[in-house]
Amino acid sequence: MHLWIDADACPVVRITEQIAQKYDIPVTLLCDTNHVLISDYSEVVVVGAGAYAIHQSGKWYTNENIDRMLMERHLNKKARKATHKNHVKGLKKRTAEDDVRFAASLEKLIRMAQKREV
Repeated sequence: MHLWIDADACPVVRITEQIAQKYDIPVTLLCDTNHVLISDYSEVVVVGAGAYAIHQSGKWYTNENIDRMLMERHLNKKARKATHKNHVKGLKKRTAEDDVRFAASLEKLIRMAQKREV
């Protein structure tokens, strides 16, 4: 078993590392060049700024269109707020209870996966 984490702004990296260490499971943290991650436990893999990305609609993010796409996203969000249509408040702030639930769920998943590996 090996855990891979998209660690850019991931709020549960440290919790995951603690649990992985408890079960002796290797962890790889993936981050882009805009983030600096240091870990005493996990391998950190930095993905260069030249990484390719594709939008869920199939459009490719490129240096030529990224500014326009971000501006369109911003303007659409602003328009939705102004009309109050389809406006949903953002996610609630993360709580200590969220961390406890995540840790319990991760441990349950690890134990289940380990049983299947045997």
